[in-house]
Amino acid sequence: MLLKKREVSSKQLILEMLERRLPKSHPKSTYYQEMLNRTRAGYAGEQRVDQEWQEIYLEYAHYLLHDVQLKAEGGSIHQIDTLFMSRNFVLIVEIKNIVGHVEYMEDNHQFIRITSDGKVDGFRNPFDQVKRHARFLHQIFQKAGYHIPIVYMILSANPNMIMTSSLSEQPIIHVSGLAEKVEQLFLRHSQVCLSEKDMRQIAEHILMKHDPTQWIPEIDWGALRKGALCSQCEYQHKVQYFFGKWRCSNCQRTDNKSMLIALQDYQLMMGNNISNAQFRDFFDIDSEKAAYYLLKKLKFEGSGGNKNRKYIIPANLLD
Repeated sequence: MLLKKREVSSKQLILEMLERRLPKSHPKSTYYQEMLNRTRAGYAGEQRVDQEWQEIYLEYAHYLLHDVQLKAEGGSIHQIDTLFMSRNFVLIVEIKNIVGHVEYMEDNHQFIRITSDGKVDGFRNPFDQVKRHARFLHQIFQKAGYHIPIVYMILSANPNMIMTSSLSEQPIIHVSGLAEKVEQLFLRHSQVCLSEKDMRQIAEHILMKHDPTQWIPEIDWGALRKGALCSQCEYQHKVQYFFGKWRCSNCQRTDNKSMLIALQDYQLMMGNNISNAQFRDFFDIDSEKAAYYLLKKLKFEGSGGNKNRKYIIPANLLD
């Protein structure tokens, strides 16, 4: 049973906002664009693995929690790609979407990738990552009075990842082998450790402890372009509000959705609240009455009196 689905991370949403609003001439434009490409590739790999989970039939009671972020008492973060919970064992899955030959230097705890052109890149050791998560989850289960095996593995979401012999003894497989691996784990851990009620309670407990962090780039928000931007023109030209419609200043296309995308961008930059004055400043609208009309039409919840009124931008604005 899917208890928590995977969602686009705040990091990806903010990087996509930067792609729209950070001028190409900005010194960090290429840096953030490359970061966005990697983040999108990682999310695509996670979706590929999620699809594999959907195709696996299991007669055992279980819960799936995707993209769980837990915070330890000391403040450290545990970001778990997928948590599979059964009555027999708990499985921590770390997903990698890497292309190239991958080698593992166990003595040095070094994880490296060699590309087809001979370039060598170092990566954070995923085995140390999942072991760290396993130790933390063991503490959570122990404090709750539950005793159950906690296992882990690395899943490669990309068939173009070539695993060298240095990985042969490590808990890492391609995603195509996930179903078989889960079956093997149930054979290995045949003892039932939790009742269905206990499994449900500990799963809900972990879900309650889920505490997603907001990723914040090192950039001055003032460097970003304001207003509604035209998707037809690859967000390079503004969409102006004129006679009740949002029209691109370049291609003249009417695009009322551009205002909603812009409000979502504003929310990522400035938070959920926006006043009439802030709305006018962001969208370059002179008329206070026109801004009031647009905000009223959006039917946002508000707080405060007329002069200090703030409108609350909902999280599901584009749904």
